[in-house]
Amino acid sequence: MLSRVLLCIVLLHQSVLVQTLDVVAVLAEEKHKSLKLLEDTLKDEGQLHGWTGAVKVIKLNDTNPITALDKVCSVMSEGAVLLIDMADPLTGQLLRSFARSTGLPYVTLLDKATLIEKDFNPDLHLQIEPPGSVLMGVVRDVITHEHLTGIAVLYDNSFDLDKIPKRFLTGLPAQHLFQEIASSSHNATLRQLYRLEDNQIRNFFIVANKENVKTILETASGTKLMDEKYHWFVLTKDMSITCQGCKTHGRGTVLLFTGQPNNDIMQNEYIPFIRGLSKYISTFTADGSNIDEAFIFDLMNMIGTRLVNQNVDQSVSLNQSDCYSVTGPEPEVYNQSRAFIHSFVNRSRNGVFGPLYFKDNVLTQRLTLSVKRLTFTQQAQSTETIGNWTAERGLSLLDTSLLKPPGKKKYKIVVVPSYPPFVIPKGNNSFDGYCIDLLHEIQGVLKFDYELYPSPDGLVGSMDDQGQWNGVVKELMEKRADIAIGPISVMAERENVIDFTVPYYDLVGLTILLKKPEFDYELFKFLIVLDENVWLCIIASYFLFSGLLYAFDKLSPYSYQNNRRKYENVTPEPRIFTIKEGIWFCMMSLTPQGGGEAPRALSGRLIAATWWLFGFIVIATYTANLAAFLTVSRLDEPIKSLDDLSSQHTVKYAPHNGSAAMVYFQRMAEIEQKFYSIWKNMSLDDTLNPVERAKLAVWDYPVSNKYTKLWETMKLSGFPHSLEEALTSVKNGTFAYIGDAAENQYQTMRSMENCDLWQVGEEFSRKPFALAVQNGSPLRNDLSTAILQLLNQRMLEKLKKKWWDKNKVKCPKLENESEGISLNNIGGVFILIAGGAALALVCLGFELYFFKYKPKQASKNYGVAKSHSKANICQDENGARKQNGVSNGGRAPSEDSQVTPSVERKNGSSLNIFNQQKRGVTFNLGDSL
Repeated sequence: MLSRVLLCIVLLHQSVLVQTLDVVAVLAEEKHKSLKLLEDTLKDEGQLHGWTGAVKVIKLNDTNPITALDKVCSVMSEGAVLLIDMADPLTGQLLRSFARSTGLPYVTLLDKATLIEKDFNPDLHLQIEPPGSVLMGVVRDVITHEHLTGIAVLYDNSFDLDKIPKRFLTGLPAQHLFQEIASSSHNATLRQLYRLEDNQIRNFFIVANKENVKTILETASGTKLMDEKYHWFVLTKDMSITCQGCKTHGRGTVLLFTGQPNNDIMQNEYIPFIRGLSKYISTFTADGSNIDEAFIFDLMNMIGTRLVNQNVDQSVSLNQSDCYSVTGPEPEVYNQSRAFIHSFVNRSRNGVFGPLYFKDNVLTQRLTLSVKRLTFTQQAQSTETIGNWTAERGLSLLDTSLLKPPGKKKYKIVVVPSYPPFVIPKGNNSFDGYCIDLLHEIQGVLKFDYELYPSPDGLVGSMDDQGQWNGVVKELMEKRADIAIGPISVMAERENVIDFTVPYYDLVGLTILLKKPEFDYELFKFLIVLDENVWLCIIASYFLFSGLLYAFDKLSPYSYQNNRRKYENVTPEPRIFTIKEGIWFCMMSLTPQGGGEAPRALSGRLIAATWWLFGFIVIATYTANLAAFLTVSRLDEPIKSLDDLSSQHTVKYAPHNGSAAMVYFQRMAEIEQKFYSIWKNMSLDDTLNPVERAKLAVWDYPVSNKYTKLWETMKLSGFPHSLEEALTSVKNGTFAYIGDAAENQYQTMRSMENCDLWQVGEEFSRKPFALAVQNGSPLRNDLSTAILQLLNQRMLEKLKKKWWDKNKVKCPKLENESEGISLNNIGGVFILIAGGAALALVCLGFELYFFKYKPKQASKNYGVAKSHSKANICQDENGARKQNGVSNGGRAPSEDSQVTPSVERKNGSSLNIFNQQKRGVTFNLGDSL
C-alpha cells in the first residue's frame, strides 16, 4: 500500500496543476513495505514536477487515531485539497469524520466492510474498491466450480484479510479456515501446514505476495503435502512466482492466478514511468509489476486529470491547534469538493491491468486474471495457461476442471508386501496376486492411476502398549498413503484410526500349518512284524519237518507205506508221506483247515505233534506282535487342532511377528489374566459375607488358562519375522505356523509338488478382509461401490478360483490310521492272494499240458491215431493189477513186470499195445485201432 502512495506521487508528476496544493495520503503501518519502489517516488520530499502542490505521505506506526490526526493536521498547515485514506479501520473513521467537518474530499481505498454509514457522503466521499477485494472473488468461484471442501486460506497483509470480515466465502457449503501465514521460520510454517492437514484440509489457497508464496511452497515441497490428493491455489498481486524447492524435490502442481495486463499501456506508459523513477530500477520489466502499484498509477493519473479539469484551487488549511475545533466546511471548499467528487461519475480509464470505471457509486477496476498450471519436476518448471477469470464472467477454462491435470487421478497405495496369494512380490516395487488383480479391476471401474510401494516394516499393523501403530495402518494414519491393500483384517481397534471398505473376501479365521505326517506305509507290513532271522528260522523249520515226516514215514515199519496190509480196510484211507505230502501237511497244519490225515506210526505222529506245537506258538506269537505293532502305530496321532498343539511339547508353534494372529493370542492371554485377577479379588474379598465367600471357594480355577499357556509357549518358541522363515521351520518338522486360513491353504497347494504341508484345525477368530483408507477419506465410498459392483459381476469369485486353483495338484490322501488299518499297510495280503492264484494257474497249465497235449505229441511221434488220447489207451490201474494177480497166482506184480495197457477195438475186443514179457515198448497193431 505504501507503493500505492508512491505511484500517486508519480502520477501527480504527470499532472499539469499550477497551484501548490497538497494531497495527503495516510498509510497504515502494514502498508509501508508493500512495495520497494515507494522510497524512490518519495525522494525530493515527494514534490511532483510541474505541480505546485505535493503528495504528502503519512506513514502510521501505530493504530492510535489521535496520533494519526495530529500528523494529518501538522501537514495541513500549508493547505490540502484531498485526503486519501488507507489507514486502519479505527483511525480511518476519525480521519473521515475530520474531512467531513472541514469539507475536504476524501478517497477511501478500503474494503467497504470497514466503512460505516456516515462515511458514504455522496458529496465528499469517493469510494474505491481495492484490487484485493476484487481478487478474492476468484477464491469463491474456484470453490464453487470444483465443489471443494476442507479449505484453508493462507494470507498475508497484502490482501488486508486481517482487517476485514471473512465474508467472501459466506454461504458456501464448504468447511474453510482463514489463517495468517506464520512466516517467522521454516519450522513454524511447517507446523502450521501440518496442523491444517490434521484438520482434514486438502485444498490450500495462498493469498499473498510472491515472497510468502515462495516460503509456503518450498516448505510444503519436501513433504507429503505436495502429493496428488492435495491441491494448491496461489492468488498473488505479483506477475510471477518461484519455487526452487519444488524443482529440487521434483514434485508438485500449483494453480496460479495472476493479473493479465494491457500490453500497450504496460509497455508504453507504465514501464517507462517506473524506469524513470530511479537509476536503481532502470531494468524494470513487466514481470516485476504488481497489481497494487499499477492500480495506484492508474488511480493517480485519473485523480490528477480530475484535479486539473475541475480547476481545484481551494485548499483547506488548519493550524495544529484548530484541528479539534472545526465548526464546519467553508461553502466554497464544500462546493469545490462536491464538484470534484461528482466528476468521477461515469468516468473511466484504461488501466494497466484493466479499465477503471464507475459502478454503483464505486470506482472499481475490471481485472482479468490469467489461470496457469505450474508443474514442477526435477530442476524444471512447466507453465500451461488453462483459462482466465473476470469478476463478471467468472472462470473461463480450457479444461472442464482445474483439479484434473491431463490424465487421471493418482493415488499412493501401500501394499502388505508378502502375503501369498493376496500379494506376491516380483521385485522393483512390482507385485502380483489376488489383491493386485482386484486393484486392476477397481481401477477399471473408477478410472485412476496409482503408485504402489511396500509397507516399510512388511506388516499389516498392530498397536503396542503405548498406543503406537506400525505397518500399513501407520502409513494411512500419517497420510503417506491413500489406500492400503492386502489381507487386512477388519478389527475394532483399527477402525478407530482408519476406515475400511466393504469386505472383498469372506470371513477368514486362523488355522495351523504343519508338515504332513510321514507314516511308514508297507504293503507287506505283516511280514515286518518278525525279524528276518526269525522268518528264516521258521522257513528252515518248515522244510526240516517236511523232510522228517517223509523220512519217519519211509523208515518206520509201522507206517502205512510199509504195512499196507494192516490198514487195508481202514477208512479214511491212510496217507503215504512223500516229500510233497510232508510239505503240504506242514503248510496246512498252520491253517485253521488243518493238515489232514496224520502219520500212522507213533514216531511220525510225534514229529507231527511237535510241528503242531511249534506252529501254535509261532502263530500266537505272530498274532500278538502284529496286533501290538499296529496298535502302537495308531497311537501316534497327528496334531489336528489347537488343543492337540497345546497338549504336546515336541513341536513348537507361533504366529507371524506383529500379525493379527499374534495380537489375538496376546489379547486372549491378557483377558484370561484379568479374569483370574477378578476371580481372585472376589474370592479374597473380606467384605463379602461367609455364604457368598463360600460360593466362590472352589478348588479349581473356574476360567480356562488355555491361551495363557499358549502365549507363554509361543514366546519361548519365538515369533518368525517373515513367512519364508516360518515355512522353513515348518518343513523341518519342528514348528507349527498359526496364520490366516486362506494363506495357509495357498501354502499347502504350493507344496503339492512334494505334498509336505497340510492345514489342520477348524478356523477360529474369523474376520473379513477389506481395503483400508485414511480416516474420513471419501475414497471409502468409491472403493466400496466398485467392490460391490465386482461382486455382483462374480469377478471376485473368478479371482478366488484363479489364485486358489492355479497349478493345483492332487496329493495322496492322508490315511486316518486311528480308524483302522489302511490298504497301504495290508495290501500285501492281497498281493499274496494274487500271487498264489497266479501260481496255481501256472500249475494248472502245466497239468493240462502234461495230461492232455503231451500224450498226443507222443502218439504222433509213434504213429498212434491223433484222435485217441491217453485216456482211451490206459486201463484202470486197479483192474490191471487184479488181472496180473490172477495170472501170477495171486501175487502182486513184480517190480520188473509191466502192466500192459490195451486199446478197445470197435468190435469189443482189445489189443495189447505193450508186451508184458519184455521191458520197453512193443507195438502189435491189428487191422484197425
